[in-house]
Amino acid sequence: MLMLVEVFTILLIITMALLIHEMGHAMATILQNKQATAEIYMGSSNKEKKLKLCFGRITCYITVALSGFCLPSNSEALPPTTPKQRIIFLVGGPLASLAGFTLLYFASHFFSGVVGHIVIILAGANFFLFVTSLIPFIYPSFLGGLPSDGLQILNQLKKIRKQHNSV
Repeated sequence: MLMLVEVFTILLIITMALLIHEMGHAMATILQNKQATAEIYMGSSNKEKKLKLCFGRITCYITVALSGFCLPSNSEALPPTTPKQRIIFLVGGPLASLAGFTLLYFASHFFSGVVGHIVIILAGANFFLFVTSLIPFIYPSFLGGLPSDGLQILNQLKKIRKQHNSV
């Protein structure tokens, strides 16, 4: 029974770290345009059987998951994004993970026992997510199969360079 509780706790920690990361992407989305709204999905894009939380123009569909993603929910009503705006969106997640690590690391000093250990592990998960999301690669299919933020940033920088060289 104890092992089951530990596994569930680890899954919750991963889910929380992913939510912090995706919230960074969502914040970057809504801060770039006053009309933009964002949706965060933990796991698949299926909205059924998920906890729905709304924070202003950000809607989260939460379940225990090993992957997550953020999308602008009204992109058809917005002007097309530029490569620089896309980079800001992509950097938002890793920056939120770094901020989450920093805040949770310092907060862990105010807690003792099991709670303190959980907070420091959550801080470590955020740091791990910060580092790994910036590495350019494609996630395995069981983690979504999508390109990492680092790979997408690299592609946007190539696009900017190509546009600059053609002018």
